[in-house]
Amino acid sequence: MITLQQFTILFQLILFFYEYIVWQVDIDNFTTHDHHAKLFGRNEYFFIVQCNSIPHLFAAYSYYHQINWAMFLYIPYLLLFTLGQLFTWWIPYFFQIGLWHMNDGEKLDDYNKYHAHHHRILPKFRDHPVIPDTEHTILGLLTLSTIFFTFMTWSRKIYRTSLKKKV
Repeated sequence: MITLQQFTILFQLILFFYEYIVWQVDIDNFTTHDHHAKLFGRNEYFFIVQCNSIPHLFAAYSYYHQINWAMFLYIPYLLLFTLGQLFTWWIPYFFQIGLWHMNDGEKLDDYNKYHAHHHRILPKFRDHPVIPDTEHTILGLLTLSTIFFTFMTWSRKIYRTSLKKKV
């Protein structure tokens, strides 16, 4: 039987591989990061890819080996990672505010230029122009699953530690 810790590690690894692959492989109408490579240059783009993917691999290692300080460090990163997705995709989708609605429509023009033609599985929400593409919908689901398992594992670890101190 698979344990909660193993689920956590599994989702951290899946999130690592997913992020690394979608930032590295250009799949027509699915991946949306090819314009970043042109915009930032090769070295900066390489750095961005590492910042978006390596922390999940680091987390899987630290959760596997039960490295407390490293397990804790992953939580703020995961929260920032999630907030970035929320403000970029989900808040604009549901509430028509956020990243794509800044700068008097300039960002919305960028959205239409770089993202509007990508594959989507979500329907249009009301008359909102921003619809998360399939890449970011999958990323959102993976991130939510990873957050859930990470917090469950971390809270269980804290609970067990506090019980040991009481006994």
